[in-house]
Amino acid sequence: MSRWLKPLVTLALYALVFYWTDARAIAGELGRARLEPIVAGVLLYMAGQAVSAWKWQILLHPVHLEVPYLRVLAFYFTGMFFNLFLPTIVGGDAVKAVLLARETGAPARATMSVFMERNVGLCALLIVAVGAAELAPPVELFGMSLRVLPWLLAAGYAAANVALMSPVVYRAVDRAVAATPLARVRHRADSLYQAIVPYKRAPGRILAAVGLSFIFQGIVIAVVFLNARALALDVPLAAVAVFVPLVSLAGMVPVSVNGLGVREALYILLFGRVGVPVETAVSLALLYLAVTSMASLPGGLAYLMQPARARELTSERTATDS
Repeated sequence: MSRWLKPLVTLALYALVFYWTDARAIAGELGRARLEPIVAGVLLYMAGQAVSAWKWQILLHPVHLEVPYLRVLAFYFTGMFFNLFLPTIVGGDAVKAVLLARETGAPARATMSVFMERNVGLCALLIVAVGAAELAPPVELFGMSLRVLPWLLAAGYAAANVALMSPVVYRAVDRAVAATPLARVRHRADSLYQAIVPYKRAPGRILAAVGLSFIFQGIVIAVVFLNARALALDVPLAAVAVFVPLVSLAGMVPVSVNGLGVREALYILLFGRVGVPVETAVSLALLYLAVTSMASLPGGLAYLMQPARARELTSERTATDS
């Protein structure tokens, strides 16, 4: 039943979105979209994935994993391809971890490198959201100013990372787990914790990875801005810069497949605050989905080029995660 829960939630969210909108108007807007900004967005997003793969390779060094960049790039695009249909936008991370673990024979370090790649990306995303919120038009969501929301999320992120890196917190959690039926997985948790320790001694690589994450977040914002231009939509860049990170954060919540439905609902709520009509907001969300999907398709080819055993392992893992 759990395997079908997220697809059902996705369908329910889409049903609600299209119940309150005019599907013909949305189709008309998409049909009139200019092709040049869309193509530019696809190419730009693919370049962003290449930047993110470089970031991931930088984060392999502290845990002593040496993998050629083109191999890392293939793994990254494969993960993006699986993100198209796995739960939440981090579903493909499991695929990347499996592929890298098979390549290196170090599952704990491979998994932690994938986690850190996502972790530093989230750091940059939050910083961009905090900065952009100060420039965006005054907007409230659920009675809370959007200038406050990114700060609250950033504070939670900082607290979680301090706890994650603290040996005191780890030992306390380990003692608590030892008294539960989960005690049998303590050795796995310990191997993961030992794999994160080297990152505390590599601040230079962490800062470099955060810098590359800023570039990627800027690319995502630029892609949405290009999509808005494709729809002849005049939206302030500052508004796009604050809304896009918030939508990305919401997409990580494991309630739907690849954040579908959640994204469209938030586009309606957020872009509607700066005067964007409902149908246009949904069109913008769907166009972003189309652009990122097209940019992720090369990952399918990269997956097919993997050895047969790697494909089997990945299929087993994705079936478990679905």
